[in-house]
Amino acid sequence: QAVSQMDEVTQQNAALVEEAAAAAESLEEQARGLMQAVGMFKLDEGHRSQLVAAAPARPQLSAPTKPASQAKPTAAQAKPKKIPPPAASDPEDEWEEF
Repeated sequence: QAVSQMDEVTQQNAALVEEAAAAAESLEEQARGLMQAVGMFKLDEGHRSQLVAAAPARPQLSAPTKPASQAKPTAAQAKPKKIPPPAASDPEDEWEEF
């Protein structure tokens, strides 16, 4: 019984590690996209900002296999929520006094 419980906990930990790795990869991808989006703006005397080189890829650690019944959706698989467009406002209300 103790061995099966240790195996179950180990598999749960492996699943959490995979989830964290997927979330980290997603964040890195979003950061690269943000750097590219911000990189087009001109800064100080017309100089364009330079993109920072991406960090070298880290080696993948092999995680123990887990049964398919315990598979959980990762952060990368989650669907983004739709954000409603901002409500229309009267342009005269904005910038009334600057």
